[in-house]
Amino acid sequence: MSEAARDAAPPWRHVVAVPAGRRRPAAHGVRPITVEADHAALARAQHISRTGSFEFDHREQRLIISEELLQLCGMRRDELAFGGRSLVHAVHPDDRAAVELALAQLVEHGRSADLRLRVQDEHGRPRWLAARGRAERDDAGRLVRSTCVVTDIDELVHAEQELHAAHAFQQAVIATTPDAIHVYDIASAGFVRANTSGAPLIGFTDAAIAVLRGADLDEVVPLGDWAQVSAAFTTAAGLADGEVEQVRHRVYESDGSTRWLSRRLSVFARDSTGAATQLLVVSRDVTEVIEVEQLLEHAATHDELTGLPNRRYVQDRFEEFLTGEGTNAAAVLIVDLDGFKRINDGQGHAMGDAVLAAVAGRLVAATRPGDTVARIGGDEFVVVLWTDDANTAGPLAESVAGRIEQALAEPIVQSGRECWVGASIGISVIGQDTAPESALAEADAAMYSVKKGGAKTGSKSYAVFGAALAAQARRDDHIERALRRALREDTVAVHYQPIVSPRTGLLAAVEALVRVPDEDGRPLDAGAVVNVAERLGLISELDDRVLAEACGRLSAWRTHSLHRDLRLSINRSAQDILRPGFAARVMDTLTAAGLPPGAITLEVTETVLLDGEDDVLAGIRSLYAYGVRLALDDFGTGYASLSQLTNLPISTIKIDRSFTSNMLHDRTCRALVRATVGIAEDLRLDCVVEGVETEELLAALPRYPGLLIQGYLYGRPRPAGEGLGVNLVRWG
Repeated sequence: MSEAARDAAPPWRHVVAVPAGRRRPAAHGVRPITVEADHAALARAQHISRTGSFEFDHREQRLIISEELLQLCGMRRDELAFGGRSLVHAVHPDDRAAVELALAQLVEHGRSADLRLRVQDEHGRPRWLAARGRAERDDAGRLVRSTCVVTDIDELVHAEQELHAAHAFQQAVIATTPDAIHVYDIASAGFVRANTSGAPLIGFTDAAIAVLRGADLDEVVPLGDWAQVSAAFTTAAGLADGEVEQVRHRVYESDGSTRWLSRRLSVFARDSTGAATQLLVVSRDVTEVIEVEQLLEHAATHDELTGLPNRRYVQDRFEEFLTGEGTNAAAVLIVDLDGFKRINDGQGHAMGDAVLAAVAGRLVAATRPGDTVARIGGDEFVVVLWTDDANTAGPLAESVAGRIEQALAEPIVQSGRECWVGASIGISVIGQDTAPESALAEADAAMYSVKKGGAKTGSKSYAVFGAALAAQARRDDHIERALRRALREDTVAVHYQPIVSPRTGLLAAVEALVRVPDEDGRPLDAGAVVNVAERLGLISELDDRVLAEACGRLSAWRTHSLHRDLRLSINRSAQDILRPGFAARVMDTLTAAGLPPGAITLEVTETVLLDGEDDVLAGIRSLYAYGVRLALDDFGTGYASLSQLTNLPISTIKIDRSFTSNMLHDRTCRALVRATVGIAEDLRLDCVVEGVETEELLAALPRYPGLLIQGYLYGRPRPAGEGLGVNLVRWG
């Protein structure tokens, strides 16, 4: 552009372009641009407020720029006057076109201008300014002065941007949340504001819309939930800022069904006194959560297989009973199935599960509505009969026990196969002064007596806990304390009874018998101790103590030349034998004592043969393969003994003392003893006759070379310290 053309440029150009290098004479009457200092007070005010300004005098064609504006634009006065730069050079490139247009309109046409623009500091970083321009005219309408005020608004713009981002985030959250967010006005008892996404996403139809639009809560909240909802809103109104009240309740669907809401309430607005005027209410559909919780609660209190309540449920009902709610008496029946293990092992667990489910149905059918039938583990069930009359609880329980017995008398047919189970039932009658655990323990004791063939009611398979069983329970409790003390203090003793060959009168073996001392040091009844140990699950520990002690003692005895072939006969509980790893434990004990396997004879009962699973019986066979001898104890007292003689490698059979003691005056017992000895002779097995106490009994026995005698005739059980002497008695 030529100098003449530049001189012809409109006056506002001098605001945005300053000639470089020299002061140029005015053209068309335009005076040279000057940068003048304003009054000191105004300069200070502009500096404090970060506000600058420029003024263009149209009559004198003079531009006045404040010092603060130069500071805002990052320019020096001499740079503006002589450096060839203009104020527009400080403007961000993206904003220059808008700034030039606004200045042109202001200076040439006197039009007001309001805009935001960015300037760049010496590092190129943008900074926001706000510019506002106004023009003055004379009475004839001619432009007199154009003034523009520029303010630093960088912090304000950044704050607005952050606020806008936060607001946008908040709106996005509110718009997309599945929660219904609304404001509840306490005075009008209605909702005055709500998000639009909440209602449909909650999944409600008329109910949700009504709630959000401010319908009365009691129109959509079931009557049973209204009290807690009302209380929650009242409580929320008294909360401090930041505190939250939560409530769960149901609301009606348009079809009459209900769904669950979880509401969180907090104070949203207060009046001048600080009292809450509005509440913020956030509602969420938690129907699926409630349903899952209910399923989990049901699973925690019910048996998965049968659908019956479990032990925890029964305990909870007892807790309610003890608080005095509902009935004031009850009868407890413990029902333990007989023959179930045979079905479960022989026909598979699927059949066993089907039988348990069928039994559960029959038990429920045998009881009254409102009574509790539960499965508390394995093949054990409990029935609780609730009643208001303690005097009728006992007869009611016996009546139900009879119905259960009848219900189980019919076979259970599954997959075309008939399964038969029975039940041993123990009954306890309780009042509100009886602890639930005591009631279950009493019923369990009565059931156990039935299981052992004890206190039944006539021919029925149930027993009622009474004085006799209470006395037995006290005795068992006494034995339990003594047993635990003996195991803890290592005072379990072993006595040995001789087993003699009547042909030679010589000692062939000894049987190790457990002895647990009472408080006075005298031994408790061994049979009672074993029964209690089995019931408490302590029998394995007790058996292991006896085996280790007896093997160590036998090893010492066998060092004597007279006893180098002495054998040890020892009982092992059926419960212990049925535990996995039994064979390995026996062999480890023999190895530790330095004994050959053939030095011991393990006495097993028919229970092992009947209830033992294949792997257990395989373990017994493996012991025999190592050389351990096996004796079938109490032969003839059960119904499966003869058949099992061919299934297991039995080396010895023992005739129970119940046959021997009656042999002299009971022809049947005498015949059975002679027949059993004959079977042993034909099968080439040893035969031990227990309970031989007189020479008359000895003389009445058949003369079989493999016959061995155990009884008081040859010696009573005694401690190892008393030696191995026997009474010298031989066949005549």
